[in-house]
Amino acid sequence: MPDSSPRIKRAKLDPAFINWNAKLPYGLTVDEVVKGVEKACALFFEVNNFLVGKELDRLEDLLLGNALSGMLSEVLVKSLSDCSKTLVRNEKVGGHPDLIPRGKYPGDSVLHGNQGIELKSSKQRGGWQGHNPEDSDLIVFRYVLGDGEQKPEERTPVTFVQILAAHIKKDEWSFSGRKGESRRTITASITEAGVHKLRANPIYQDPKYVVGRGDRVATYRNLNATFSRRTGG
Repeated sequence: MPDSSPRIKRAKLDPAFINWNAKLPYGLTVDEVVKGVEKACALFFEVNNFLVGKELDRLEDLLLGNALSGMLSEVLVKSLSDCSKTLVRNEKVGGHPDLIPRGKYPGDSVLHGNQGIELKSSKQRGGWQGHNPEDSDLIVFRYVLGDGEQKPEERTPVTFVQILAAHIKKDEWSFSGRKGESRRTITASITEAGVHKLRANPIYQDPKYVVGRGDRVATYRNLNATFSRRTGG
């Protein structure tokens, strides 16, 4: 029989960093988010463990920059859809938002819906970007990557260090545009006020990775002391 033993580390959420009191819309629960992330991490582990076993590159080495973030976002959308009782994946390619209320739109498909949650995964510490500056409920999944120079069995896997949620208003986006002959996709960035709303409502955060301006960084880190522990279920 082929050797299927783990060759790499597996990412997981630290229970001490989960905020069970985080505020979420549309009936989505913290438990559903945690289960969705764990499901996504399991998929990533199985794929990378197989690739490493075949002496092939890991996904995070094959997919660079926005390609990796986009893939992670798609996996998270599907995983949260599978775990949520109230939300489902928007089946419209390029549709907005990513998760929509179950049964709200025909065929669970809409190009531009006014209800639901947009998901974004990013390595960036803040100033997250989107393509449509508009009122929207948003969950940001911030992740870190391991050192590609490490041995496969020692390398830190793609790990989520912050999961933040907030309702971002249209005026909390700053249109970025593009300069000169750049062919960069036109985007909008979340303003400082919008970023503050996200950081003030963490679903999950490792305090080592908490950032912020001035005194706010201490405020964000101190939120961890208020996280209630799950008492059952």
